[in-house]
Amino acid sequence: MTTVQSRDEKNHTRNTFVIALARGLDILHCFDATQPELNTRELTKLTGLPQSTVWRLCNTLVEMGCLVRRPNSDSLSIGLGLLAYGYAALPSLDLGRLVEMEMKRLADELRASVSLSIPDENEMLFIKRVQGEGSLLSSGRVGSHVLLVNSAAGWAYLAALPQDELDNLMPELKRQGGSNWPKLKTHIEREISRYKDKGFIINAGFYRSEINYVAVPIRADGKIYTLHCGALVSVLPISLLENEIGPRLVDLADRMRIGLGRSRDIF
Repeated sequence: MTTVQSRDEKNHTRNTFVIALARGLDILHCFDATQPELNTRELTKLTGLPQSTVWRLCNTLVEMGCLVRRPNSDSLSIGLGLLAYGYAALPSLDLGRLVEMEMKRLADELRASVSLSIPDENEMLFIKRVQGEGSLLSSGRVGSHVLLVNSAAGWAYLAALPQDELDNLMPELKRQGGSNWPKLKTHIEREISRYKDKGFIINAGFYRSEINYVAVPIRADGKIYTLHCGALVSVLPISLLENEIGPRLVDLADRMRIGLGRSRDIF
């Protein structure tokens, strides 16, 4: 690999050459299928840059979503944010693997489950699910379904629908809700309002009484996916969902949107 020093020497007389940009790209070039995770010491060795410079560049790339840190580790890997700069330039990346890695990092950090769903016959179908280390949840395997009316995935999907489509679903939601429909309807309406304001919904104890969930819809390639995170009430209290996890899930959904737009490459 051509080191940054030799590149700097070759281009130091060219006023249009931006050294900082070149160094950042050299950091990204270090990652490939044989080296999907690297720490700053390894990147320092590979690029020949001072470790302090590598540290600053990596922090910047993390902030931009181009790199992500492994929880409780100094290892870094390519992030979904890099897709925003052109998928065509990244033909070797396994998008499905990137999506799962991003979901798994969040799940491990929170000791939670993180799932991706799509609508299927008035229910939500789990198409990806990861379990965090230490998580006590066990239900909701890939291929299983949950109802629209009481699940976090369902509520996030409903929140993303145009009003006319939501109105058309009301008879089905009423049927699914049964005697609990009046209470469920009030909370669904409240969470749709929250979504319009905050970008996420919260389902606290409606799907399972001992579990809190936060969820966001993702519009991509004409489809609506939902991304949701759940854990025991003691692990994810409502205040944490509202102030920290909800906004983080919105950010993760934004990074995943580009990859999901190429869904045939992922599933």
